[in-house]
Amino acid sequence: MYHSVAYEPYSQITDKDAGQWLTSIDYEDGHGEHYNSNPFNPSHMNMRMPPANTVSRNKNGYLPYRTPKDRLARLVSPLDTAQNKVILTEGKILYEIYCDHCHGVKGEGDGKVATGVTIKGVEHSGYGGVANLKGDAYKDITEGHIFHVITMGKGLMQSHGSQVAVEDRWKIARYVKALQK
Repeated sequence: MYHSVAYEPYSQITDKDAGQWLTSIDYEDGHGEHYNSNPFNPSHMNMRMPPANTVSRNKNGYLPYRTPKDRLARLVSPLDTAQNKVILTEGKILYEIYCDHCHGVKGEGDGKVATGVTIKGVEHSGYGGVANLKGDAYKDITEGHIFHVITMGKGLMQSHGSQVAVEDRWKIARYVKALQK
């Protein structure tokens, strides 16, 4: 059976005999279990330290999302308003993929998750409390607020930030605002 050695990217054990007492495998180069230096890297590290003051960005250059709730009023969509028709078309497709099973096709909180469904004669109960996006409580929220809720979750809705790309969340938010009209 194969036994993989875990590597700690920012720590290096350069002593080839470290953990020799623990090793139950015959390594080709005869090193111990804890030896984790990379001979192919000039500094013998498994991972190089990133340059100071750098933050990873996605293909569009967006920074990671860290906006607290008190700044939601100032959160503005980076999407071009001149491309609104394309954005709404793509937003509708994304809404149908990620949202309408709970919020319903028209955003009225009547999706299959909310109302329940009968499958092969067996009734599956609904999940109450799904937001009616056309309700009075939601009509005045901004695209930024919708983006924040998709990203971080709110109430019964869990975060979808890891499932939906940043740009796609903005497209969904724009489409939801169009649905509310």
